[in-house]
Amino acid sequence: MTLYSFKGHYPVEQIDNNKGWYEVPAKPEAPEGKEVRWENAEWVVRDPKPEDRPGFQWNWNHGEMAWVECEYAVTAPEVVLPDFSLVITDSDAISNLIGSEPITFVAGSDAISLVIDFVASDSVTGAAEA
Repeated sequence: MTLYSFKGHYPVEQIDNNKGWYEVPAKPEAPEGKEVRWENAEWVVRDPKPEDRPGFQWNWNHGEMAWVECEYAVTAPEVVLPDFSLVITDSDAISNLIGSEPITFVAGSDAISLVIDFVASDSVTGAAEA
């Protein structure tokens, strides 16, 4: 049986009229405990993929013709801040907050410093003053 590959794709017996087909060797038999795969436009006889373990994955390295164990990428955990609100009723405190002064909030054991621009408005006319 003659097999053909179209530009390196998995070999088949029938071709169409497109350019790019070429004849490939017959699929070899796999010895006991091995498998045959079409990898990078050639037949490869290799060991089956080893069992992955937590935090690691086996990947086929075609250059070395071997399985290589790779560690998963480690990313920093997402930090979720609790909802908070700032309510100030004292007019002197409000006048002290107008501007761009840093305010420090504490969430758990971590301090978070924020710069907040406050805008005071005239409650009668609604006109804003910075």
